[in-house]
Amino acid sequence: MKRTRLTLGVPLALAVLATGAYLASAGSTAVATPPAPSPSAPSSANTVSGVLVGSEEGPEKVSQDGVELKTKTETTVTTFELTYPVGSYSGWHSHPGIVVAVVKEGAVERRTGCGAGEVFGEGQAFTETGPHHVSNAGEVDAVLSITRIYPTASTIGRIDEPAPRCS
Repeated sequence: MKRTRLTLGVPLALAVLATGAYLASAGSTAVATPPAPSPSAPSSANTVSGVLVGSEEGPEKVSQDGVELKTKTETTVTTFELTYPVGSYSGWHSHPGIVVAVVKEGAVERRTGCGAGEVFGEGQAFTETGPHHVSNAGEVDAVLSITRIYPTASTIGRIDEPAPRCS
């Protein structure tokens, strides 16, 4: 059986994102892409949050069975369900820290740049780091179980991002 090493890091530099500031490329105007308009916008429910035990005192590192979790600052973990109705999309955005999504029902497409997106169906999981776009890829509502791991100092959960310039 092949072992896979997963390293999740929450660097201090992400705390800069807590101010809500982000950089756009010089000389161009960046326009963020909002999510689908209501009532088709994704909606969340059943949110639960807690500070990761041990991260309050400083860096935390735990590993077992080839999986490692490493933090460099006080870290919060939040879980919730996110429902994408048929035809809905997230718009281009990013998050402080790392997001792990598990598809409970339906299917979604995640795009991280100009290339083709990846489709994830029931029972599949993916991560969200950097700018990305998620949309319902099917004909039924898609329900995701979301786990966010992020610096506790972050006061925002989502940062609208410009769509990538593709030629």
